[in-house]
Amino acid sequence: MLESNHNPTIDDGEIHPLDYLIVLARHSRMIIYGSITAMALAYLILLILPNRYTAIARLLPPQQNLTLSAQLLNSLGGGGVPGAPIAGGMAGTAAGLLGLKSPSDLYVNIINGNTIYDRIIERFNLRQLYKAKYIETARQVLASKTNISSQKDGIIAIEVTDKDPRRAAEIANAFSEELNKLLQGLAVQEATGRLTFLDKERLQTSQNLTKAENILRTFSEQNNVIQIDTQTRGALEYIAQLRAEIDAKEVRIQVMRQQATPYNFDMMRSETEIKGLRDKLANAEKQYDQTCAGDVCLTTSKVPALGLEYLRLYREVKFQDALYQLYNKMVELARLDMMKDFTVVQVVDQALPAEKRSNKRLLPVLLAGTITFFMMILVAFGLQGWRNARASEENSRRLGALRDNLRQWTHPFRR
Repeated sequence: MLESNHNPTIDDGEIHPLDYLIVLARHSRMIIYGSITAMALAYLILLILPNRYTAIARLLPPQQNLTLSAQLLNSLGGGGVPGAPIAGGMAGTAAGLLGLKSPSDLYVNIINGNTIYDRIIERFNLRQLYKAKYIETARQVLASKTNISSQKDGIIAIEVTDKDPRRAAEIANAFSEELNKLLQGLAVQEATGRLTFLDKERLQTSQNLTKAENILRTFSEQNNVIQIDTQTRGALEYIAQLRAEIDAKEVRIQVMRQQATPYNFDMMRSETEIKGLRDKLANAEKQYDQTCAGDVCLTTSKVPALGLEYLRLYREVKFQDALYQLYNKMVELARLDMMKDFTVVQVVDQALPAEKRSNKRLLPVLLAGTITFFMMILVAFGLQGWRNARASEENSRRLGALRDNLRQWTHPFRR
């Protein structure tokens, strides 16, 4: 009778809300002292653990094409003048093809790649520092200490956390340095491939130019044709210039096909421009195939055949010469790209050793105390439920049967 007056029971009857408060009041010391003990232990553990420091480096990704020859190809393709923003260059194209929000996300993925991680690990001997037997383990540890993100303004933030503030700053700066070296290597590799292709095309154009000049000289010596006038020479040079532009855009498309799909926007635009230039060339050649004397234009059938053939041969020479000059310029730019040492990545904020530790203590202590507080409440209700179960005769009989059934597992251990 006394037990029922002081202990709330959880029976089949109605439970009053005060019964819960009585349970909490009875076990209040356990709840409060348990929470305080958990907070004290969490604080001592955090106090024993070494301090950690975070160094932050901020850098600006390349804002223009890395190579001069690539800039010239973009200008020939109508993509803007050399030095145009990267959103219209290869990085912007690659970011669009990969489904990235901005070109900065492309460089974030490059930094998080195994190439730069392996260079950082080897540079600072992190396998020995992290006591990692495998390179994959060292990468995982380094990744857990590193946070690389792209901000809304396009700046890339590199955060490195380490026990040593100086080492954290050095690793953060090393990421930007290794990214710069990697992009330089890719630019040189791109320039080397472009130089090989352009040099081959220039050699072929030089041979075509020599052949066209020899044919024109031979034809002139054999037939003693007349000299062309200034107006005709200008029309021929215009036609040759159109053909040279068409050929240059075709070269740009061939280069882009090595790096982009046929549905790339720049490639489709270049193909459309080539079609327009070919229409202009067809109209110019059609107009040129008539010779005018005053206000009277005569068809080509009434022009002496030797003069017309001479003009066509001269037009071919001018076309090959313009194309050869263009290839010469592009080859020299590709050679400069291979020899020059340029800075690709611009560092906005260089990482410095942090003076204030980055690991927080108050928040983990409060979190440990809160979790323990609610766990103690659950334990209190569990103990009260167990006490009520033992107080009931029916439940006591059931608990006795449960103990009897569980004893079969204790006999083998006793033996």
